[in-house]
Amino acid sequence: MKRTFVKRLVYIDSWGRQCIGGTTYDAALTDHNILGTIHEVGKTEWIGENLWLLRDGVPSYRITVQPFVQLEKSWYDLLLDAIRRI
Repeated sequence: MKRTFVKRLVYIDSWGRQCIGGTTYDAALTDHNILGTIHEVGKTEWIGENLWLLRDGVPSYRITVQPFVQLEKSWYDLLLDAIRRI
């Protein structure tokens, strides 16, 4: 298996619960660049260095970016899987 590093958005509410977003971003991008792509006036707001998701004009979720390890099958693993299916 080949390990690749990706980044995903993490939404943290006021109680500390976390929800991980489904979109993966390249690990070479900076966190600020990733957060800048999802920023929408009226839906999100920059408070200090953090991006917050607004609900009825009140900040409800802090949005951060965290790195994750994504496992991908190499050509050798794909070949072994094909042989096993025979």
